[in-house]
Amino acid sequence: MYYYCERTAQGILSEPLNSITNLAFIIISILILKRYRGEKYSVIFSSLIGLIGIGSFLFHTIPTTMIGFLDITFILLFILFYLFIINNSIFNLSKIISLVLTLVSPVIYFYLGNELRGSIGFLGDSSFYIIIFIHLFIIYLFVLKEKIEGRSYILLANIIFAVSIFFRAMDNHICNINYYGTHFVWHILNSLVLYTLVLFLYKNKLCKTPSPKIPT
Repeated sequence: MYYYCERTAQGILSEPLNSITNLAFIIISILILKRYRGEKYSVIFSSLIGLIGIGSFLFHTIPTTMIGFLDITFILLFILFYLFIINNSIFNLSKIISLVLTLVSPVIYFYLGNELRGSIGFLGDSSFYIIIFIHLFIIYLFVLKEKIEGRSYILLANIIFAVSIFFRAMDNHICNINYYGTHFVWHILNSLVLYTLVLFLYKNKLCKTPSPKIPT
């Protein structure tokens, strides 16, 4: 499964940069757990981001179909969990509607991403992330319109995400001039995207554990 420039053989060490840069997700995972220890969802966010790092590491060392599915599953779990909180807490939708919209979103990503992939060959499978970027930008526009606190984090996440998608898409187009490719940059930048997205939620106290009321 030679998806990236760096892989030129079947060995588990064939993608050193693509593998080691997944430490960025582990570092972010630890940072979230330490910074928001005891707060609502901190363990879930930390675990999901850590699993993304582990899944990606495994895929870049043992690129099998099963591990590829596992890698995508971990990413999807984070997306679903995050979207549910956004739909319920930012858009103020009921839990039922939030859940339905959350579950429908990946289907839309896949359909529109597949259409975009057929139209713009340069993007490859990064076309699916373009649709996610558009969704994230729509969320930012709503947050900006409502003047929601911490909106700069969503803007920053959008900017970093756009750059990270560019490096992901570029990878297979520069193999002749750069043996290592650019996919490893995607890992580093994408870990920062996840971090800023989580910071946005805590900035708005959407995931804060309520302080116990002291009886008077």
